[in-house]
Amino acid sequence: MGEAPFQELADAGGLEAVLRAACPGCAIEMSDAAGAFGGLTATVRKGDRAVSVIPITDRRLFRVRHQVRGRSLSWLSTTELAEVTGASAVWLSGATARELAAAWPFADFVAVADAYESGDPIELQWQLYRVYDQDGLGGFVEAAMREPRLRRMYPAKSVNTLSFRPTAAPSRVRGPWVRPAGGGRFEVCERRGEEPAVTYDAAEAVRVCVAVLDRR
Repeated sequence: MGEAPFQELADAGGLEAVLRAACPGCAIEMSDAAGAFGGLTATVRKGDRAVSVIPITDRRLFRVRHQVRGRSLSWLSTTELAEVTGASAVWLSGATARELAAAWPFADFVAVADAYESGDPIELQWQLYRVYDQDGLGGFVEAAMREPRLRRMYPAKSVNTLSFRPTAAPSRVRGPWVRPAGGGRFEVCERRGEEPAVTYDAAEAVRVCVAVLDRR
């Protein structure tokens, strides 16, 4: 990305000025944030929609979240200031997720938005974990979503460990628990606190999870 986008921010008077020019008539809230360009992040609101923007100095990129009715549907990254401002303006204008993705392809969270609108909390949680992998569990999640037995269950994550509940309602999780082991491999624990000696690829880990559930 170089210096250009952050220099654009500086030349335009900062993040608030850039977003105010792109999204006239919207409310803008600025918040302190260590590591952000200028030490500030922004949330732009209009009606029941919002966009949060975090310019991360050391990584030279922008983190962007698109929200509706208080729910974050995206957690995206871009190195282009024009994508940040353009996508923000389109989303806050009331565009659908599909319309937004068509205009700004980096902002594709259609599957998450569809799950949200369906009102199915189980499907929404699977889609969120599929798209926003921050724990190294993405390969397992992709494989688990192809297994009907697991897809019907609510994926519950604690730190970097994934397990399953019968419904979205809070309840005691009895296992199995899945943890990333690195290199596309995963640990599957039948009892919490175990330190298994064997790791599996994603497809094998799914089969082990189903076998554990069958023994319950």
